[in-house]
Amino acid sequence: MNPMLKDILTGHLQVGEQSLRPEASLEDAGLDSLAIAELDLLLAEHGVTIGEDRLASVTTVGALDQLVDKHLAGR
Repeated sequence: MNPMLKDILTGHLQVGEQSLRPEASLEDAGLDSLAIAELDLLLAEHGVTIGEDRLASVTTVGALDQLVDKHLAGR
């Protein structure tokens, strides 16, 4: 998992590391719509502008990680 994303999830959003399995759903990891909105803002602070709608469209932790990596690679 991307270290920046992991830091945001475990530090700022208080997601337990055991929940960060690639196959885990965002909901199972504890990311509700409010957390997704906060994640979007936190990512933007790190220069990763994805958008709340796009973040909400992914369903698993692994897909979220891939989305963030894709945006980081495109910078």
